[in-house]
Amino acid sequence: MTRRKFNYVRRRKTGKIKRKTAVWIALLAGILVLIPAIYKINSYLHPRATGTVRVDRYRDLNQTHLKHAKSKGIAPFKSDRAFREEKGKLVDDDKLVRISDSRYYVVNKLDHSHPYLAPHAAELLSLIGKRFQQKLDEKGKGKYYFRISSLLRTLESQKRLSRSNFNASSNSAHLYGTTFDITYKTVMKRRFPWKKVEIADAEAIKLLSQTIGELRREGRLVVVTEYKESCFHITAVK
Repeated sequence: MTRRKFNYVRRRKTGKIKRKTAVWIALLAGILVLIPAIYKINSYLHPRATGTVRVDRYRDLNQTHLKHAKSKGIAPFKSDRAFREEKGKLVDDDKLVRISDSRYYVVNKLDHSHPYLAPHAAELLSLIGKRFQQKLDEKGKGKYYFRISSLLRTLESQKRLSRSNFNASSNSAHLYGTTFDITYKTVMKRRFPWKKVEIADAEAIKLLSQTIGELRREGRLVVVTEYKESCFHITAVK
């Protein structure tokens, strides 16, 4: 091999080694930059609990809930199938309103209930949300959403629930479309326009508890704090 050709081959090999080294250095630098960014994004999307969650203890008895539910609610349905067959007519007759995510609350995936309430109960949900947001604004907390974990039940779904939850009474106010459960484990906060995340913000949850207490004193609702299910069991009064 001539000296000129040897030098050419050597320069070519040296160039390849330098390029590979530059690529590995760039990859390593990229990883070092991305790790903190990924950690920050993960913390943003999965925030840690802030403070110890404490809520007020409300003890309105089941008989009180039933009294208001029976006077203003619909007649209970024996089965889920019967309810599905009749719900359209009840909505058309303004006896039920479909409940879905709103500017104030998020509806959980429902296993033992249907997303419907009597109109006055639906109005109460919005009122709780409005008052809750006002308190958040006063504290500079920004926008939060509370979570609804249960709504209208049938006798069939109530029976299913009672097998796994001994606190579930066979004669529940949920049967009349006047009653809903708001969980106090966590509240929701929007991180991106398309993304809400759960956060156990103790101060925000305490404000939610206070909101419910104020409306109770005003005679707008009756409520019991259920500790096993971590929810406020609420029946609309008017």
